[in-house]
Order: sequence, then structure tokens, then C-alpha cells
Amino acid sequence: MHTDDSIQVKYFDRPGRFLDKAAFSLTIDAGCESGGGVACSGGTPGTPSQYFIGYMVYNRLWFDRDRVGLTLGGGQIVNPGRYLVLLPPINGATASSGTPYFTENPGDPFRAWDASMTLDFMPKQFVTFRGEFDHRAASVPYFAGPGGVTPPGGNMGRAGSSVPGFTPDLVRTENRINLAMLVKF
Repeated sequence: MHTDDSIQVKYFDRPGRFLDKAAFSLTIDAGCESGGGVACSGGTPGTPSQYFIGYMVYNRLWFDRDRVGLTLGGGQIVNPGRYLVLLPPINGATASSGTPYFTENPGDPFRAWDASMTLDFMPKQFVTFRGEFDHRAASVPYFAGPGGVTPPGGNMGRAGSSVPGFTPDLVRTENRINLAMLVKF
């Protein structure tokens, strides 16, 4: 079972003012699995809980006749069993290959949260310059650290397989600055 519900509300619209629009969005996700050795809730060590609950909330402000946009937001998830957690691409790992470096066993804990701030400059209708700062954190090492998740010399052997003498550099937090330019034709 899974539900993914969102609401978007524009709560301010005053063309001609310096702050001319404002809106927010809220998304709530929840779901679970049962059977095959897992339970939706009330799990035990032999039959662990396998569920997901999370939310995201963002607030967007438009300034200067919609030429500047500022978005602040973030979210949080709880996902024991990691059934919706994307597998880090350690040594080329995919969802179907798995990897011994990051397990996805029923009952494996995973909690995470993030916050972001995005500034858009839109000088023309079809041009956007974007700067974004993201901070993400997890209860277990999950994000690629400075040492990366690729073995020296590149991915080796089967996707996601163990490489003798290699340990991926996974960390619990990540700060990221993204810069982008979008031109629509």
C-alpha cells in the first residue's frame, strides 16, 4: 500500500508590487509492505516493520514582476527496511544488483531530512538562472563523501560487487551548491 498526496496553495497575488506572488506546497507520502517476512506495523525482530512515512513542504516567493524567485523548503522521511531508499551507486550498483556495502534488509533503519534554498533569476520568459543550496542528513552513512563510491581505477567486476581493499566513503550529511541555466526553445 502507498499513498502520495500533495496540495499547492497560492496565498498571495498582487501584480505590480515588489513581492508579487507567494505559494506553498505540502506533500505527504506513506506506505507499507506486508507478507514475505515483513509487517506494515507492530513488527518483531523475526517479522520487522516495513513502512515509509515522509513529508516535504516548500514556500515560493516571486519578486519584481516574477523575475526573481526564492524557494525555501525541506522534508523528512522514516523508512525502516529501506524499501523506498535509493541504493547508492557503489561500484556501479543498481536496484537489481544490490551491494554488500549498503544493505536493504527488512528492519534496516533509515531516517533522513533535508532543507534547501533556491534563488531563481528569470530575466526573460524562456531563460532562468538558478542557484541552490541543499543540506541533507541521514541516520546512517548514505551520501558520497570526498573519497567517493567508485573504486580506484573505475567500477570493477559485477555491478555493486565487493572489491578487495576498497571501502566506499559514505557519510551521514551532504551540503551541495547547484548552479544551473535553463533556456527553453
